[in-house]
Amino acid sequence: MTTRPLLAGCLRRPLDWRRAAGSAEFPYEAMVDGLLWRIRVNDFPAEPLYTLLIADEEIGDLDDWPPSWRRPA
Repeated sequence: MTTRPLLAGCLRRPLDWRRAAGSAEFPYEAMVDGLLWRIRVNDFPAEPLYTLLIADEEIGDLDDWPPSWRRPA
């Protein structure tokens, strides 16, 4: 049985994201502890701006990019 990460801990973790190929809906991804983390862009403002997915499981929503996360230039 795996434990679902808490969104708050994920948002504090320093990460270097890379551009994902092929989909504007999922523009960023990162490999973390052997798992694929992806960011989904939602239908803002009707929905939160982003959703974090880890191994295709929705972890939580966010409207602001965390300061500890670095997007590619």
